[in-house]
Amino acid sequence: MTKFKSWLMSASGRIILLSILTTLILPWGFTLLHVHVALRVTLLWILINVTLAIYIGRTIAKYHLGWWHSLWLPLLFALMVWVRFADYGYWFAPIYWVLTMLTLTRE
Repeated sequence: MTKFKSWLMSASGRIILLSILTTLILPWGFTLLHVHVALRVTLLWILINVTLAIYIGRTIAKYHLGWWHSLWLPLLFALMVWVRFADYGYWFAPIYWVLTMLTLTRE
């Protein structure tokens, strides 16, 4: 259990955990709370996920992690869109990746 806790506190663990939370868990919570689609797209897909993409880019640069950590958010998001949401959501996955990479190169 201590190895798992120490992994969760590591930078890569935070990236993976936050990506899972915002792409797989929060959308189901918004659906269960009957949040309107436009509000869900605005809050979750634009504000929260874009902020997380920027945070991931900064974290990768700060801790000198591998570039493949930038793929967690877009791939998990694309998986969730494939399972549950409309096809226009796929356009957000490359946007998240590009934002992460731009933030990574800026740092």
